[in-house]
Amino acid sequence: MKIVLMSHFNLAAGLKNTLGYFNPTAADQILAISAYVDDCDPKVEFEKFLASVDENETVLVFTDIMGGSVNQLTIPYLSRPNFYVFAGMNLGMLLQATCFMGNETADEIKALANVGKEAVVCMNDYKFEAFDEEDE
Repeated sequence: MKIVLMSHFNLAAGLKNTLGYFNPTAADQILAISAYVDDCDPKVEFEKFLASVDENETVLVFTDIMGGSVNQLTIPYLSRPNFYVFAGMNLGMLLQATCFMGNETADEIKALANVGKEAVVCMNDYKFEAFDEEDE
């Protein structure tokens, strides 16, 4: 399984670095494409990556903004087998993805979107559980 993070500016690189804190081995296997930084052409970088991947390999692509220029680069490849694109990436969904073993079903992979959604919570409205001293 191959994982690619793509973003405007340094979000992709920053998330990859943060993932490395939690799981250094997995982070070493992730490609981060920080578009428009140091003359990085994300289309060229992404196409170079795809050329190195076997069509039977599962590819997970995470982009920063749905409909943004980086996300749009991935759309022509949606018909490729075992190719999944997620827009609006966050650390929760990426941590889950790095735990995959490579034998996940399409439904398990697509469920990463729900992991990402559930990771976003307005803490002002969050209902904390009450604990008794005996619970500790």
